[in-house]
Amino acid sequence: MCRLMSYFLAFWMSVICCISTATANESPEAYLEKANTAFDRSDIVNAMRWYRKAAELGNAEAQTRLAYLLDNSEENAEALEWYQKAVDQGYPDAFYGLAVMYAAGEGVPKNDTKAFDLFLQAANSGHIPSIRTLAVTYEEGDLGQPIDYELAVQWLQAGVNANDTWAITRLARAYQRGELGLRIDKQKASALQKQLSKK
Repeated sequence: MCRLMSYFLAFWMSVICCISTATANESPEAYLEKANTAFDRSDIVNAMRWYRKAAELGNAEAQTRLAYLLDNSEENAEALEWYQKAVDQGYPDAFYGLAVMYAAGEGVPKNDTKAFDLFLQAANSGHIPSIRTLAVTYEEGDLGQPIDYELAVQWLQAGVNANDTWAITRLARAYQRGELGLRIDKQKASALQKQLSKK
């Protein structure tokens, strides 16, 4: 009887270990890693499958990446849902992706105000693509905003502070040529170019 009990206990301990291992392997992070590996191999079908599993477990990065792939597959309604779930968690890439959909009118009526607000929220969190978007928005007068060179320069400076190559290059050119309402300033242009060469 003792031997039978020890076999029984050993069996259940092995089952519990297997369940623990399976649970550990089925974490959102594990699914995300599988998805990223599949995506890097251009295996989009499996990437979407693993992103979906991680997204369903509440992983904001997976929700955003799944939304991006769905958006590019013209599955706009579902893409919007996943972007919104990640936005609700404050994930900056999701703000950007959702903003792009509103700016283009993909799956939703085109809404420059909504797009601008989403870009602004992401940019305020240091999201580089959103910072670039706002700099261009104010330089060209887009998304319902007037041309405002002072704000364009402020956003370029935010990009420079974040060590963004594009922002550094653009602001250096503005100082070199006297663009965006700036006076030509070779010293500032040179300092920015030096910052670029250190990258």
